Amino acid sequence: MSVPWRPLAGMTVIDLTRMLPGGTGTLLLSDLGAEVVKIEQPPGGDATRWLEPRVGTDSSAQHQYMDRGKTAVSLDLKTDAGRAELFDLVRGADALVESFRPGVAARLGIGHDVLAEINPALVYLALSGYGQEGPRASAAGHDLNFVARAGLLGAERDVPPTLVADVTGGVLAALGLTAGVLAARETGRGAFIDLALADAALVLGGMQIAERLASRRLDVPVATPLDGRSPCYQVYATSDGRHLAVAAVEEKFWQRVVTILGHPEWAARQTDPALVADVAAVVATKPLAQWLLELDLPDTCVSGVLDIDDLPTDPQVRERGSLLEVETAAGPLWQVAPPFHGRENTISSPPRRSLEVPT
Repeated sequence: MSVPWRPLAGMTVIDLTRMLPGGTGTLLLSDLGAEVVKIEQPPGGDATRWLEPRVGTDSSAQHQYMDRGKTAVSLDLKTDAGRAELFDLVRGADALVESFRPGVAARLGIGHDVLAEINPALVYLALSGYGQEGPRASAAGHDLNFVARAGLLGAERDVPPTLVADVTGGVLAALGLTAGVLAARETGRGAFIDLALADAALVLGGMQIAERLASRRLDVPVATPLDGRSPCYQVYATSDGRHLAVAAVEEKFWQRVVTILGHPEWAARQTDPALVADVAAVVATKPLAQWLLELDLPDTCVSGVLDIDDLPTDPQVRERGSLLEVETAAGPLWQVAPPFHGRENTISSPPRRSLEVPT
């Protein structure tokens, strides 16, 4: 296995967040080499410790994943002693991320203004549901609320199978913290970053939002194969109760797919919603394994729909090392591996120099 790529070694981040969004962000930073100090409230610690399935006496499979590689420190931030210990950690840190509702950190005496006095170079990221200002700033919310308010639930209004706004918010938090630390190391001045999960949901749907609103303003009809109505971008049931994902957006891919299906005349109906039922009827005549032999080719954009249980034996996942087995109190458990397959260049490059201004 290759040596982990750790370009953020030497960066120290204090994590005051709870659950998935902040935990995702600091997990990514930790995977890239940052030292993450996870502050947990006594006596129980982070809520992810107590989810099911249990691992040992005070942990869970989720906690083992979200907080791997982090240093756990138990501090009661409602006490003078707990705050004093946090201040000591802040003095040597590059960044801090918290996920309190707006105003809570200030009431605890650990808000940005206080911590910036202790460490002027600190990058402070406040991760909340709706941001630090606006009419919903104090409102509680969860992933489904943020996705719903971003207009992303689709025509069927289905509950997303994953917590997309939470994870997107975590990824954006990691990006914002890294950018802030880079700037602080250049200028010596830290920053305050206000990141809302509701805004993260909007970023997630950014292209579709821009497309829809522009079409309304410019009075141009929207015709996109990605809206879930087109036969070329659809999930079809096979004869054995499994499913086939067809994402043949480009014309050349769609032509190959319909030719293999035995209906080359369907090539001109790539975005015709009325064709979905006809394609579904054909796909339903064979089991998934047979369709994969015929359709899962380099130039079709067709794949089988996997269950999570399929992942450990999937050849692509195994070859990439996308899952890893981690030893825990309950024995080895699968986790998603760090997604960064990076390596430093082996060829030396000259140092950077400014371009000369012609005279």
